[in-house]
Amino acid sequence: MENMKPKLITKHAVILDLVLTVIFFVWITSILKKHVPWSEAGPTAILLGAAYCGACLAGVFWLALSLFRVTLADQMLQKTMVTKELL
Repeated sequence: MENMKPKLITKHAVILDLVLTVIFFVWITSILKKHVPWSEAGPTAILLGAAYCGACLAGVFWLALSLFRVTLADQMLQKTMVTKELL
């Protein structure tokens, strides 16, 4: 049973990632509203176009954040395992 590794991601980490992703989505959507070329279609169309693009970018942000968290946790786990073996 010593071969069982602890989980690399906790529930708190997932919640933090989701909160950061929502903040990123709101921020990037506000930036993208200035770059949507549908000014004659009205503010709803501009917001919708920016939100569609912002959703894709937020998905990539969430994926990158999750992969970074797992990689960092695995490296820290390996470092502690090597330290324990040396002792």
